[in-house]
Amino acid sequence: MLYIEHRERQTKVLDPGTRYAVWVQGCKKRCPNCINPRGRALDSNGYHIGVDELFREIMGTPSLTGITVSGGEPFLQSNELVKLIRLIRAESTLDVMMYSGYTLEELRAWHEPSVDEILSSIDLLIAGEYVEELNTNKIYRGSDNQMIHFLSTKYLPFKEQMEAVHNRSVEFVCREDGELFMVGIPAKNFEADFARRLLRE
Repeated sequence: MLYIEHRERQTKVLDPGTRYAVWVQGCKKRCPNCINPRGRALDSNGYHIGVDELFREIMGTPSLTGITVSGGEPFLQSNELVKLIRLIRAESTLDVMMYSGYTLEELRAWHEPSVDEILSSIDLLIAGEYVEELNTNKIYRGSDNQMIHFLSTKYLPFKEQMEAVHNRSVEFVCREDGELFMVGIPAKNFEADFARRLLRE
């Protein structure tokens, strides 16, 4: 079972194309001004879902380009996530992108078989802690120290563009509990600017 915070069946603001997005629950990092502090708790704020159920839902969602796994910290649940990625690779042509607060070197240094298998199976990895002072609004990343790792050849033709573009979009969705959930990486100072614009209206 995966312990997740939220899942969104179709979004266009989390990486290339139309994507199924999953936010796993739980992270040991404590990056200042984290985009998703609610996702840190290891044993609250989330719910369990079976890998097979999640896979069936993904496969039943039309017009997908791929899936994006964020969090929280996905690699804390690598033993379950690797099962999902195996199914996606075996049964579909969807690409897989993941976010992590750990660098690629740190993940490889774990010498964890499920982590190594994930890294050898996914297409894109955005890796590294969020650093507020290095946030220059580059697309796909919270801060410039975070690296886009092209772990397959699928998006290599777009490497230069993906690493250079400064353009971010977000979506807001209403969850079943009535809370708003923000999808995507907001521009720096987004919350203050958004509140100021609301007051002006």
